[in-house]
Amino acid sequence: MKYAIVDIGSNAIKYKIFNANLELVEYYRHPLRLGRDVFSKGYLEDITIQDLLALLLGYKKIFNRKKIQNVNYIATSALRDTQNSVEIIELLKQNDIYVKIISGEVEASLLAEFNKTKPNSAVIDIGGGSLEICINSNNDIYTRSFQLGAVRLLNLNNSQKSQALEKLSLWLRKFKSIDSVYGLGGNLRALMLANEIKGPIKASDFNKYVNNYLSLKSTDLIEKYDIPKDRIDIIPQALNLYSLIIEELKSSVIENTFWSISDGLVRKIIKDQL
Repeated sequence: MKYAIVDIGSNAIKYKIFNANLELVEYYRHPLRLGRDVFSKGYLEDITIQDLLALLLGYKKIFNRKKIQNVNYIATSALRDTQNSVEIIELLKQNDIYVKIISGEVEASLLAEFNKTKPNSAVIDIGGGSLEICINSNNDIYTRSFQLGAVRLLNLNNSQKSQALEKLSLWLRKFKSIDSVYGLGGNLRALMLANEIKGPIKASDFNKYVNNYLSLKSTDLIEKYDIPKDRIDIIPQALNLYSLIIEELKSSVIENTFWSISDGLVRKIIKDQL
């Protein structure tokens, strides 16, 4: 028995395939930025919808060829917010692709599957449309979703951005002694690649590494460090968020993990909890 989870995000469409022991056996990411339409115009344009449909039909063929019957298509911020989500979901359904849109609160709760056994830690998932946080404070779990995704931030004016960041800061200040921060995904990984870092980063050194990253040319980031081209404009937004979170939580260390909400989702699905 194998399981496939398709994560329809705001900056990319990814899938993970897990075996019966819930071990990751395959991962693929395609840079289709749904958030470009949604966060600037409020809806997905027809051409983007057709690109999404073609991509998901391609994924479906892969799963059929691999004889994976347990496939779950999960959508997050972009499809939550787009004005034409009902029409898009119906179009996909007509092609036997059944998408479940989950709320930001559900997204954030899935992170607890990662750090529920890690006292005084925070796990951060900075997506294209939203930012989810799960904090384990003395084994009490607190989760929250904020409209602070890296693609969304590109479309906010300075006043809107300041207000949104202040909401985040006010919530984070409720917590004390959150020693370890775990960052999911490619934004933090890009910082580590460009600085040739392996393993955890001391919080006191984080901004030094950020400044070095920002000093590098885009061509060097892409060609020398293999940073995906579609991430170049959003990574600085994500790094700014990480810096703020570390400062507000007074954390001592931050590290990257390849774990994602797909890992949390597959465990919930098996338990029939989603």
